Amino acid sequence: MAKTTVHLVVGIEEFTLLVFYTEAHCWQFRLISPAGAVRSERKIYYTAEAAQKAGREWIGNGS
Repeated sequence: MAKTTVHLVVGIEEFTLLVFYTEAHCWQFRLISPAGAVRSERKIYYTAEAAQKAGREWIGNGS
């Protein structure tokens, strides 16, 4: 079974930003909208900070 580690869950504007690590895909982020839709780029980031920055940029750009 694959292990997932949640690093950050934070509310920004109307979104919830989730940053997590998996062995198969390194660091990633997901945005959860107020309606419950999950959005992401499915890119791999090599640090939690890089994934968080990308998620915050998505929110700033109006995702």
